[in-house]
Amino acid sequence: MKSLLFAVVLILFSHAMAQNLNQEVWLESGISYQPIKRWTVNAELNQRYNQYGLATIFPQFSVKYKLTKWLRPSMDYRWISSREFLEPYQSSHRLNANLQGAYSIQRLDLGLRLRYQYSFNRINGNYDVEFDQAWRIKPSIQYNINDFPLSPSFSAEFFYDPTNHAKGKQFTRIRYYAGFDFDIQRVHKFSFGSYLDQWVNTVPRTRLMYSLGYSFAIEPAKAKDKTKKGKDIRSL
Repeated sequence: MKSLLFAVVLILFSHAMAQNLNQEVWLESGISYQPIKRWTVNAELNQRYNQYGLATIFPQFSVKYKLTKWLRPSMDYRWISSREFLEPYQSSHRLNANLQGAYSIQRLDLGLRLRYQYSFNRINGNYDVEFDQAWRIKPSIQYNINDFPLSPSFSAEFFYDPTNHAKGKQFTRIRYYAGFDFDIQRVHKFSFGSYLDQWVNTVPRTRLMYSLGYSFAIEPAKAKDKTKKGKDIRSL
């Protein structure tokens, strides 16, 4: 499995280096709490850096409901501050409506997320699928290796622009991910890896992102006695 992960990362990076490549560093930190059964609330802070310094920063607040053992709808709110090159920062708001499905087969975790994102009060008129309207489909896979602290994860996310403008109603981007997740005592969860963005049906563009994430889970009193291993920091 580790050889497969290395091969996937090598193929993605080699393909990216052959194109016009922009690179970024993404830092994510968050905290989660389950106030009542089936409900979880999250708060996160995301920072994204490029060669010009801090390019994007946004706090995010989420509410997730465990509808069934394998299905979880959720809602996210983001206040986004971003800029292009060295221009002044522009701000916008974004809502995400998510439907997350998950299924486990022994040590293999399969996931599928459907997201609709909608931005409003955006000052900057330049279109960017990252912070505008889009449907996003994200299949993922994670493998929990026996007696190994890291769990390799892979995903591919497809962005579809549903708007009626000249470039709308088509797929605009594919985002690949390869990395590792691990946790300590269930409550401290870490992830690190790389994303690769490829724009399609538009001017060719590629972006490589190095990601590092940490989250802390505040557990209810009854859950603190359990020792079951936690999974997947990147649930949202």
